[in-house]
Amino acid sequence: MENRRKPIVYVAVVLVAVVAGYFIYDNFLAPDPVGEIGIQQGNLLLDQSVPNIDGSGSVSFSDYEGSILVIDFMAPWCQPCKTQVPVLRAVESIEGVEVLTINVDPSYDMGYLMNFGEEEGITWFFGHGPATALEFEVAGIPTVLVVDQEGMIVNRAFFTTIQDFERILTPLID
Repeated sequence: MENRRKPIVYVAVVLVAVVAGYFIYDNFLAPDPVGEIGIQQGNLLLDQSVPNIDGSGSVSFSDYEGSILVIDFMAPWCQPCKTQVPVLRAVESIEGVEVLTINVDPSYDMGYLMNFGEEEGITWFFGHGPATALEFEVAGIPTVLVVDQEGMIVNRAFFTTIQDFERILTPLID
């Protein structure tokens, strides 16, 4: 009878050790989760594909992983959006920062958007994404998202000044 209990005791000890090990790993050693995928500040950026206005293809947000990404949702008729462009030009010149401008208004054709982009001096990716704007619940424009190198949305705001960008970007660049 004594010999039958030894294997059961060994199995019980092994099970307790496994459960204890998992508990210790899960509560003390495992990396913290980085967040849910979504569209709000504190979320991992929901990946979307946006077509270029020039018809040369599209980009996905995940193409910019490892860089700081600034996403600007705008429309050509929006005066604050036009005022945001020179700010974005300054931001785009910062090493390690990529800018994407996305038109949210479906009533504009690509030819008009190309002319608008040239007139405003948009030299970075300019896409047409009304569906993406809906997916990101863009309720006012310009809506600007700043995404860190790991894909976390660190800021979501409307018109963003150069001073705001400096405050947001400095800790990400250093």
